[in-house]
Amino acid sequence: MRSTTFGAFCMFIFLALIFSTSNAIAQSRNSELKVTKDRDRRSANELDPTQYQMELVNNGFSSQTYQIVVNNYEGTFTVKGRRPQLLGASNPINTAVIQNKIRNNTITVPARSTGVFLLDASVPPGTPVNKWAGLEVRAISNACPDGSVIKLLKLYVSDPTEE
Repeated sequence: MRSTTFGAFCMFIFLALIFSTSNAIAQSRNSELKVTKDRDRRSANELDPTQYQMELVNNGFSSQTYQIVVNNYEGTFTVKGRRPQLLGASNPINTAVIQNKIRNNTITVPARSTGVFLLDASVPPGTPVNKWAGLEVRAISNACPDGSVIKLLKLYVSDPTEE
């Protein structure tokens, strides 16, 4: 009788672990990262930085905490159906994640809610103009680091003397 009880207890623990792990994975993969009003293309130059308003949607049943990581995108993309001239890897764009007027790369979004943050993008002096840069924004859930959501932003580096 005792071994049956112990076996049932072990089975309960095993099932609980599987359920909690699959629930955490499902929660983090049930997130969305968007740009407000789908405005994923902006322009900036050395004198005039820009901001993207981002929305992080948590469709899960529990609160999620995310790390926001921004990298310069190394691939190609299209703008209005065409491949634009891109900045090289040696010309990174400066970025900062802003939440409630404070630089903060961590955002917590309650269950069934949307968190809003700004992504500041500024162009360093000497960056070639009339070219595009891609910014890969990744929201990594603390519950499941492998279940991140990604959004590609496009930045046109305009010539400040032509504006």
